Amino acid sequence: MPSMRCTLLAAALLVPLSAFAPSSASRGTTKLHAAPYERYLDAACEAARAAGALIRSASTEERAVDTLKANAKDLLTKTDVACQDVAAAVLARREPASRLLGEEDVAPGGDAARRAAEKAFSEDGLVWAVDPIDGTANFVDAIPLSATSVAAVECKGGTCRVVAGAIYDPYRDELFGAAYGKGAWVETAGKRTPLAVSSNSLGDAIVYAGAPPGMRALKPSLRGIAAVAPHVRTMRLLGSAAIMLAYVAAGRGAAYFECDLAAWDTAAGALLVAEAGGTVTDADGAPYTPLTRQIVAAGACHGDLRTLVDTVGGARLDDED
Repeated sequence: MPSMRCTLLAAALLVPLSAFAPSSASRGTTKLHAAPYERYLDAACEAARAAGALIRSASTEERAVDTLKANAKDLLTKTDVACQDVAAAVLARREPASRLLGEEDVAPGGDAARRAAEKAFSEDGLVWAVDPIDGTANFVDAIPLSATSVAAVECKGGTCRVVAGAIYDPYRDELFGAAYGKGAWVETAGKRTPLAVSSNSLGDAIVYAGAPPGMRALKPSLRGIAAVAPHVRTMRLLGSAAIMLAYVAAGRGAAYFECDLAAWDTAAGALLVAEAGGTVTDADGAPYTPLTRQIVAAGACHGDLRTLVDTVGGARLDDED
């Protein structure tokens, strides 16, 4: 009997990327009036679980670094690529008229990620924003804090919004899901529990932050951490934007901030937080969109946190390294 890994990889190979709708205007405009957001969520959940199965079963060899991307801190393994292939196969089968924005199809670096997102979201239709392994550095070192993030982004008339999202933590077998206007939940052992963000004030908050690989993002992040830490209960850096956003949505901690994130990092998690009653903005306080790269996500303490972080530009890219 073939292993689960072989079965999932075979499924990926059977559905090439060409199964997704081409980006040319010749295919016509996809009509999304029916807003089948729960169907998209179901597809996102299936894709996230399929990729997560590969993360959970990965051997030491399959966790090894295969390539350095933007710098020595930006890692890629063969499992990252395999996970994206598996997720893409599911999504192409479930929604063949959709398009894919997958991290492993985009050149390294923030500028390339921004350009890819702008291009992907510029045409009407359904776009999947997929991070096959969010937290690759943790994955490489066998730290069980990695997740697959899959979001459905609806683009129409020059605007785009996240309408469904799933984040799957394969180590804890926790599936977080949300559909636009339908609330957010976490599923464990087959039971779904509604999510609600924390009502804690800033002084009682556990706040998450990031340590990005590029210096233009790392320096402001460290300034933000130094500014916030004295005013909150404590801070945590988990190494996975998807997990930290899912935890904020679940009230496991009150807030998260980081700069220079891509749509595949944040889209599913931002929807989770919003549907759980939280607020997600950029550094200026503008509402989150899939093109937002500087993120502040929180429950009741959002306003106070954003103001504090911005006193040192903690969620804004520096002009130079």
